[in-house]
Amino acid sequence: MSLLPTYFFRAFAVVLMLLTSGQANEAKTNETKLKVYLLGTGGPEFTPNRLGYATLVEANGQKLLFDTGRGVTQRLYESRVNPKEVTQIFFTHLHSDHIDGLPTLWMTPWFLLGRQQPLEVWGPAGTTEMVQGMRAMFGHDLKHRVNEFNPPGGLNVAVHEIRDGVVYQRDGVRVTAFIVQHGDGNPAFGYRIDYAGHAVVLSGDTTYNDNVVRQGQGADLIVHNVIAFSDRLTRLPEMQGVLAKLTTPQQAAEVFVKAHPRLAVFSHIVTKELPTGEEGDKIILERTRKAGYNGPLQMGQDRMVIEIGNQVVVVPPQPTEHLPALDSKDSTF
Repeated sequence: MSLLPTYFFRAFAVVLMLLTSGQANEAKTNETKLKVYLLGTGGPEFTPNRLGYATLVEANGQKLLFDTGRGVTQRLYESRVNPKEVTQIFFTHLHSDHIDGLPTLWMTPWFLLGRQQPLEVWGPAGTTEMVQGMRAMFGHDLKHRVNEFNPPGGLNVAVHEIRDGVVYQRDGVRVTAFIVQHGDGNPAFGYRIDYAGHAVVLSGDTTYNDNVVRQGQGADLIVHNVIAFSDRLTRLPEMQGVLAKLTTPQQAAEVFVKAHPRLAVFSHIVTKELPTGEEGDKIILERTRKAGYNGPLQMGQDRMVIEIGNQVVVVPPQPTEHLPALDSKDSTF
């Protein structure tokens, strides 16, 4: 029998081993330390492609959710994140469009997916009262859905009302809250998440604020709110109060120039009388560029993922047409 086939397969195995080893070393070199899911990138407006603001940060096996805008549970599912695994939630402020997804995230993964862990929530003064009101609203479920399959412990909610400073520190992951300015949304906070020498900064809802600049110095990623109106609306006196609560593209450019992040991304995108979709996004980007910021910049999209390590990699939203159902306690991705 010829030795050629044996030699060929042995040689192929060696080459495969070397390639695999090289890929493993490269993967290790570029290992993702922080993973950021832009679950919802909209404001309170109803738009076809952007649901309510919510951002998930994964670090060292921990899933930290910042705000729970409209549709957050659906977006977690579409992002291949099991909603029952998300139990640590941080609120920037208590405006309705940042909290209205909380009841579904609290209740549905418990009775439908069998979550046994309680929620842990951080937020400004008033968060405890908000959670108490949620429990009162769902009194029927609390009374009738508790059984041997749905243990009551999974419905507990531990609340931490915060001030500025370090609010969370576990297994090398640190979350720092800082005060921002959001008009009738105050008290309002932004957050900085640090892990393994990398940092993500979330502005929350705010107008231009030096605290975002300070916390964002040299960060890998700044996720910043933005508001952009048509020229007509921008000139109207009655619109000035709305514009003053959030950050215009020109103000955001100033933040990014001073902080110099590796990547800047817009989320909580509020527009009025601008074209929808890519055309409107292009206007916001152009305004930011004209104001002097020339660094890396992206318009956030729902389900966009940003992987942070030695490199900062933007992964576009993935198809959802063939996702498996997630409707039992044993379902996993």
